[in-house]
Amino acid sequence: MTITHALQAIRCVCPLTGMLFLVGFISVGCSQDAHTTATEPLDTIRKVHGLPGLIAGHFTLGGDLELKVSGVRKSGSREALQEDDPMHLGSCTKSMTAVLIGLLVDEGKLSWESTLAEVFVDDETVKSSAWADTTVAQLLHHVSGAVANPPWTTFNDPNIPVTQQRRQVLHWMMKQPRTADSVGQFTYSNLGYMVLGHIIEEVRQQSWEEEIQQRLFDPLGIQSAGFGPPSLSKGPDVPWGHANLVGVMLATELDNPPVLGPAGTTHMSMKDWVKYLRVHLVSDAEGAGTSDADAIPIPIRRETLRFLHTPGPKEGYAGGWIVSERPWAGGRILTHNGSNTVWYCVVFLAPEQKRGILSASNYGLGAAKACDEALQWMLQLHPAPATP
Repeated sequence: MTITHALQAIRCVCPLTGMLFLVGFISVGCSQDAHTTATEPLDTIRKVHGLPGLIAGHFTLGGDLELKVSGVRKSGSREALQEDDPMHLGSCTKSMTAVLIGLLVDEGKLSWESTLAEVFVDDETVKSSAWADTTVAQLLHHVSGAVANPPWTTFNDPNIPVTQQRRQVLHWMMKQPRTADSVGQFTYSNLGYMVLGHIIEEVRQQSWEEEIQQRLFDPLGIQSAGFGPPSLSKGPDVPWGHANLVGVMLATELDNPPVLGPAGTTHMSMKDWVKYLRVHLVSDAEGAGTSDADAIPIPIRRETLRFLHTPGPKEGYAGGWIVSERPWAGGRILTHNGSNTVWYCVVFLAPEQKRGILSASNYGLGAAKACDEALQWMLQLHPAPATP
């Protein structure tokens, strides 16, 4: 396989494989005494794992945010990675698409049980398909029976509007066989979230990209967001993704095709990502007060957040989140990772403690262990709050 072919084999990666879950603490082989500078442990982690750049952070619903940064924007360059730099979020985009669906539910324009036939009421290809009764909830929870991915090269024509290409993806799905055995079985599906994105486009009559800007990024004050590799829209003086090919760290601007957007092409700075993540730290418990929700400038109901944070029938997967429990979090966690194989990020939210931790690198899946160690370091810097 040539270098070009290897880099073109990019896919969004299932977060259920290869994810480390912060069960214990791993020593990173560096001093932790009071005289050690705050970034030295992160430098050590990054260098041990051979990464170009690494970011780690801890944040709270109340507004606290600490970010630590190590490394460079691009291999072979001396430009240091900055805490305001945009990073590719990959599949961590999925929860954003789920929130956009939730806003439609809150407005009465969809329900969790809305079917494809009900949404695409004028599309005969959909109405006559075995997939016509596929529901929004099934797509959110990866139990619709949809395969992981469509054939990417078929839907990557820059001369065709992206919304039209998403309709083509939908039609491709409608023509695939659907067996009774596959419905209800968990298959992590980028295809399913692409279809959710096109549901949004059908109801709103504008592109998913326009919708997420209008409904999420603008009201949350997110200014660094974009789609695809950051350098293609923001110029070269930002981080680049990297692939390790034959022992050489190679900077690249390649990404999944734009049609995949709702499943994983968003980038933004970690500061801006935290603005979005705080939405999911708002208490969604029954009988909770409204004070912490008042600071969230999007009109999403607690009932909707509860649904998006409640696992479906398989694998603990909710609306763009894996739901589990961890002792360090005082109970429940919401987590996800994202990678297009040349970037990597991961986030853990502890709703009961109203805080979260995140890490990201401008390198692919090889950064997973380093990001996990960086998160553990963040937990050492920020122990669990004392219980009353």
